[in-house]
Amino acid sequence: MKPLPKNIFSFPKILALAACAAWLLLLRPYPVTVFLAGCIACVTYPMYSWMEARTSRFWSALTYTVALSLCVVLPLVVVALLVAPQAVNAIDGLVNTNWVAKLGNHPIVITLDTWLKSVPGLEGGLRQMFTAATGYAGTLARTVLSSGVGLAGGTINAGLILLIFIMVSLMCVIHGATIREFSQEILGFSRARLRRFTVAVRKAVLGILVGVVLVACIQGVLCGLGFRVAKVPQPAFWGLLATFVAPIPFVGTALVWIPVVVWLWFTGMTKAAIGVTVWCMLVVTGVDNLLRPLFLKTGINATLVALILSIICGLAAFGPVGIFAGPVLVAVSIQAVKESRSTRRALLRMERACPQGGGPLA
Repeated sequence: MKPLPKNIFSFPKILALAACAAWLLLLRPYPVTVFLAGCIACVTYPMYSWMEARTSRFWSALTYTVALSLCVVLPLVVVALLVAPQAVNAIDGLVNTNWVAKLGNHPIVITLDTWLKSVPGLEGGLRQMFTAATGYAGTLARTVLSSGVGLAGGTINAGLILLIFIMVSLMCVIHGATIREFSQEILGFSRARLRRFTVAVRKAVLGILVGVVLVACIQGVLCGLGFRVAKVPQPAFWGLLATFVAPIPFVGTALVWIPVVVWLWFTGMTKAAIGVTVWCMLVVTGVDNLLRPLFLKTGINATLVALILSIICGLAAFGPVGIFAGPVLVAVSIQAVKESRSTRRALLRMERACPQGGGPLA
């Protein structure tokens, strides 16, 4: 019987596993926050290392904390101060305005209403459908608003999550070298191999931040500008809503601008409806079709179909954090396949170089 390799139950590996278990137990209530903090730390570690090489650790950590806090808090403050009031007015407008009543005078609507009343179960016609749709739209808007803007409410839980996110990110970049050593000890990777995995994850997160998050923000701003020019009430809120739905594959911002175009058309603003349609189909959708695949493929060496599938499956499995988790897992799996092929080729070269019946693989 062959003896076990010496490093399987080595004392340093046991201590490293114990340390990881302790931290996992401590941070177990906040897995999503810790995962996102780790992704951000992986991306920002080179910048922190650059600052620490030129200043002291104290000033580097202070600068990093302030910069990360501003990047997280400022968008929430803007949403809370500028968009939230428009959101309340937009939701109230779904119920209080008489735009639904104005639709009844349109010839197309009259014809459709007459046909629907002949369908069993729809005796109320379009009025019945619009009443139900308005209620669903209000519920959806409030749900999206509470989930997307809720962090800006200043609750204790939101503040705690934000503090944990910043502190975990800071801890990871400060102790990056220690984390690398622990990872080498636990996984048994060489420093070069661990670095290749780290670079793969870093590129994937950067690709997601630019290709998904930044592109979604750009699309939301473009939608808001188009709505503003078309004189759509509360354009900032609908732009924010477009930002939230933009990462959804295949549909994205169309979930917002198509209902807006319908509303403009049936309220008599025909030119505005055509203008918003052209703007969103050419400019907003063009940004999505051109920039998102470009940035995602730059960060992750996979086909566009695999990237879209990873986002869809990530959203289904992990919720909103799946936008990051899905592509990151794909990047790790691709790198694992590359490492496996590289190791196999090295072993084959060693077999060919060794004489028959001898060598390290005999």
